[in-house]
Amino acid sequence: MGTDALIDWDYLSQLSGGDTEFEQELLLTFVEDAQLHLSAAKTALADNNIDQIKREAHHLKGSGGNVGATTIQGLATELEQQAKENDLSEAGSLIANMESICQGIAALVAEKYTGS
Repeated sequence: MGTDALIDWDYLSQLSGGDTEFEQELLLTFVEDAQLHLSAAKTALADNNIDQIKREAHHLKGSGGNVGATTIQGLATELEQQAKENDLSEAGSLIANMESICQGIAALVAEKYTGS
């Protein structure tokens, strides 16, 4: 999957009214917030706290959808569903994938908006 596939750019542009500075701010805020919730999900997984995993996944699903981070949204939906079914066998992998995607989004933001 190419890094451009991590974000629904048309949705984000529509949301921001074409304001690229606002897009950058939204994405960076999303990445920062997602990293906190992914960290909490990892702790909850280590503690076998299914309710907390459901909450973290639900938050990530919503916040991902809000900024057009559709890949995160999909993985978080999957994590939430598995937690609802009390099946955490794939949770570690899903969380790791979302962490990797967050890093990809951060790198993409740096490249797209700052040219670095």
